[in-house]
Amino acid sequence: MRKKLILAAAAISAAALVLAGCSSSDGSSNGKTTLTVVGFEGGGTELADIPQINADFHKKYPNITIDYKYVANGEYDQYNNTRLAAGTAADVLMTNATRVQQWQKQGYLADLSDQSWVKQLLPNVAPFGAINGKTYAFTQQNIPIGLYANLDILKKAGIDQVPQTWPDFLDALQKLKAAGQPGLLLADQGGWTSEQLSLALAANLVDDKWGQGYDNGKTNWNPSFAPVFDHIKQLLTSGDVDGKLMNGIEPFNTGNADFAAGKWAFTIMGAWELQNFQQNAKFDFSLNPFPGGDAGSSPYGVTFVGSGWGVNAASQHTDAAKKYVAFMADPANDSRYLAAENSFTTLKNVPSPTMQKASAYVDAFNAGHSQVSPIEYLHFPTYEQEFWKVGTSLFNDPSQSTSTLLKQLDQTIPKTK
Repeated sequence: MRKKLILAAAAISAAALVLAGCSSSDGSSNGKTTLTVVGFEGGGTELADIPQINADFHKKYPNITIDYKYVANGEYDQYNNTRLAAGTAADVLMTNATRVQQWQKQGYLADLSDQSWVKQLLPNVAPFGAINGKTYAFTQQNIPIGLYANLDILKKAGIDQVPQTWPDFLDALQKLKAAGQPGLLLADQGGWTSEQLSLALAANLVDDKWGQGYDNGKTNWNPSFAPVFDHIKQLLTSGDVDGKLMNGIEPFNTGNADFAAGKWAFTIMGAWELQNFQQNAKFDFSLNPFPGGDAGSSPYGVTFVGSGWGVNAASQHTDAAKKYVAFMADPANDSRYLAAENSFTTLKNVPSPTMQKASAYVDAFNAGHSQVSPIEYLHFPTYEQEFWKVGTSLFNDPSQSTSTLLKQLDQTIPKTK
């Protein structure tokens, strides 16, 4: 999902850094260990402070050499799956919730349940690195996804604050249109943005236990998500959003560039773009929880549980690999990573970073007005791809029956437990 679809061209040797310290009992010789680490962050456009964190690991463990390989997310599965099958994969693997499920099922991840950081994981994110009560990954990211607002364009239309409710949002879009100003960008080529819009609305409209109950057969798409799809239909049939046009706009490069250029009043994207917009936008903007609720309500945000770290079960340097994951979970290092990624914390002993341009989102999160993306609880391997098909179809033809579209999701995303 999310930024993890961004294809960065260059793979860096971010740190083929000389780093430090394990004994021969760790599968090394002469007290020296070369620890291989692979990640879809730490290079390209998303350094995430990983090269510097690796350098600091070197200072603490001067006998471990870290060979860090950055692989863009689009190639990441192919790169690792072939090597895992061949027994030549890295010692430490950057993971996400889907990959934890896949790799643990195939026996590729070591059990990390005895690590001290496990007890610090927040209850709402701990399940994404665990299976059957055992922990296989340190989940490090919980990133807000929400509504970016060009505050300068809003002022031109006489809108003095970012909408807080669904009626206010629809009213703002009409005011923008009447003032000849651009409205809402939902760059949906591939279906990712229609999914994020749906989840952002669901945070306001769907029971927050929906995701946990799906695989157990306690919840369904139909009719739970009917209010979500009906809201989207309002956007598509009112003339506020041209769904067919949006299905032709690529989100991560074209869409983000267009918003940064001041061509739209609103867009939906993750907090990972905050630095990009701060560096390139020539206007005032903010990131906000999506205003999907009824009049008089407060907006609830949705967060994406993203990257983490696991240890290859076949590693010959297990002790060093566990040291590396623990180093990432250390409060000082984790705080630097979270700040670089604009991510909320996943640990009890680490505070979330301050995000000036996302202060409304931070306030909502601190007030408990957010939830983890409900779709991430689903374990069917291609749940996102199945949703993208339906989201794209809805954007192309909003006259379709809501129940028919949701029943399609119930049929194509089976319950796995």
